[in-house]
Amino acid sequence: MITLTESSTGSSAVVSPVGASLMELTLSGNKVIEQAAAGRPELYAGVVMAPWSGRIASGKWIDESGTERTLSINEPARNNALHGLVYNKSFEVKKSAASSVELVIDIAPTDGYPHALRLAVSYELEDGQLYASFAVKNLSDTRAPFSIGFHPYFSTTWADAPLRLQVSAESVLELNENMIATGKAKVSDADKDLRASKALTEVKLDDDFTDLDFVHGIATTKLLTASGGGLEVWQEDVFKHTVIYTPDEFPTASGSTAAIAIEPSSSEVNEFNTKQDLLVLSPGETRSGSWGIRLVN
Repeated sequence: MITLTESSTGSSAVVSPVGASLMELTLSGNKVIEQAAAGRPELYAGVVMAPWSGRIASGKWIDESGTERTLSINEPARNNALHGLVYNKSFEVKKSAASSVELVIDIAPTDGYPHALRLAVSYELEDGQLYASFAVKNLSDTRAPFSIGFHPYFSTTWADAPLRLQVSAESVLELNENMIATGKAKVSDADKDLRASKALTEVKLDDDFTDLDFVHGIATTKLLTASGGGLEVWQEDVFKHTVIYTPDEFPTASGSTAAIAIEPSSSEVNEFNTKQDLLVLSPGETRSGSWGIRLVN
């Protein structure tokens, strides 16, 4: 584990090289991310999800040459290939300092994903905020489909008051029984309109929100207190989606607690097949993006 600290603001983070995972986060003395209990890989707690972030139905997709590719199924109950190839792989620590770290992994081509990529992920504490970023380069001589997401779980008990969830999205994906997109609906029609906020106790979600309200290239999701302060997750417009998941409980080393996953994601579920918001990298091309976490008054 790698511990980042910014003592001047009382902020710290714990990052695991496995999955380049954001395991724990304290901002200005408030522990907003608690470390998941050991031995619970099915939570995907804090991991980076790439080169696809969601689910690929039946693990099958067709590449640009017309060849059908088959990915390993790691969600057998729904027959999906879930969350990419790096969530359980060790990244190399490329650079590190007291308050920052950069981790890198090379993704080797396989029959299921025949492209070579170099993925770098960085975390930095600055002025009591966490900044996260990625940069991916296509090392292949063919065009490579790519998407990425981050899977942090936020404690909902760090504030002294009940929290409200605000999501700046106009639409939400319609999903079948295997959590594969079948269409898109307006949040108002799907009874999932969170633009004006709703008490966390009133929401139960495992949903992909999109058509986000980007202001100067930034969209935000907020956990708000009654006073209007709270926690804000911001994301650049390379992340066209925000996945929200509210588990029944979140196991930590000290016992179960309440938590919510707020997942900045570049593409929709089943992205290799739908192509919706899919990033396609030309040979030698690099794409990058950032998101972050901050407390607001």
